[in-house]
Amino acid sequence: MQIVVSIPEKMAQLLMAPYDKSITEILAVELYREGTLTLRQAAEMIEVGLGEMSAVLIRRKTYLNYGEQELNDDISYARS
Repeated sequence: MQIVVSIPEKMAQLLMAPYDKSITEILAVELYREGTLTLRQAAEMIEVGLGEMSAVLIRRKTYLNYGEQELNDDISYARS
């Protein structure tokens, strides 16, 4: 799925290719912070492993939310 957002041309120039991954990273971290994505989903979104995703969260000053849902997701993943 792709979502298109209109932004002013001046801002678009600032957000060219080198920042594509950064923008995706910010979005993944915010969705994780809000509980919309699990840690694994956020890591998949920015194409990193779980260890690196933990480092991303630390860099973005975000706490690790590891609750019952994440445990169940990890158990399901391990069994598959």
